Amino acid sequence: MADKIRFATSVTPIEDVGASQEGGASNFIAASECFGSAGGSGQVGGANTDGDKLTGVTIETGGGAHDGYTNGAKYYLQATAVAEASAVLVSDLAALGFVYFKHTGFEYSTTSALSTTANTADLLSISTNSASNERVVIARLYAGEAISLPVRKGCTLNEFAICSSDGTNVDTSTGANDIGVEFMAFAATGP
Repeated sequence: MADKIRFATSVTPIEDVGASQEGGASNFIAASECFGSAGGSGQVGGANTDGDKLTGVTIETGGGAHDGYTNGAKYYLQATAVAEASAVLVSDLAALGFVYFKHTGFEYSTTSALSTTANTADLLSISTNSASNERVVIARLYAGEAISLPVRKGCTLNEFAICSSDGTNVDTSTGANDIGVEFMAFAATGP
């Protein structure tokens, strides 16, 4: 049986309709200007039996710097506090099938442990290189937020770069502290 990754996403636009007459708190409802909630799900890999042309993904026994796990434990990355233009490339993994990044809400300590110091102020900036080797930001995540990308052999893992960026001004400048990053990456197998 071929290994595979299942993923899902959900989006619900929420609108602030102002304070009620009896109190000062805002009221939130599903945004009427939008068509409602949206979402989707899928998988990468699956032995060509589930509609995906890839026959599977590679789940490594040992794992490590380009996998996000090692022998059943998380393997953390360090998003250093640098400007987005200087974001550090992630370790290489060829024929990337799927990648997931999460801002843990803590500073980095080691590859096997987060710091006990919280970092909920800075943003985890995730970017990729363009054809001219300039950084193109694809996500800026607050603590607890995550992104998953089913790239299906569309790139290698070291085309992604991460850094801790300014969460106060939400701009391209340097964050105050580093961030421990949870991630998982899987090479695709198949045609």
